[in-house]
Amino acid sequence: MRKGFTMIELIFVIVILGILAAVAIPRLSATRDDAEISKAATNYSTLISDLTAYYTSQGEFSSNWPDMTQTTTDGKIKVISDECITVAFDSGAGTITATPNNSTGKCPKLFEIPAMKNVFGDTPAAKTYQVGGRSVKFN
Repeated sequence: MRKGFTMIELIFVIVILGILAAVAIPRLSATRDDAEISKAATNYSTLISDLTAYYTSQGEFSSNWPDMTQTTTDGKIKVISDECITVAFDSGAGTITATPNNSTGKCPKLFEIPAMKNVFGDTPAAKTYQVGGRSVKFN
């Protein structure tokens, strides 16, 4: 008698693997989206810290974003490809203004994170920070 699996046994194994894959793949996709959202929240915090530190040390903002931070090249915080927060600065006033966009793609989930709610509130609105001081300047 030959040893091996019957066709029915192989079909059952394939069906079980298919069911497991059908359950696992959507969860994997959701986990990736959650990671991107968390990354955007961290990038926002880092960006504000970087801009504040740059302004404090130099007494003004640079017109070149990469001089001030590595988190963005254009002042936009994105979740995947959705622009969720636009950051602008006014060197004369020493202010940073963050404007949320919570109407597209994954952006609404970003503003549901408790840390982001603390910054932007329940209904996200622009936030302005007064930063630095002109008494310290390093070259």
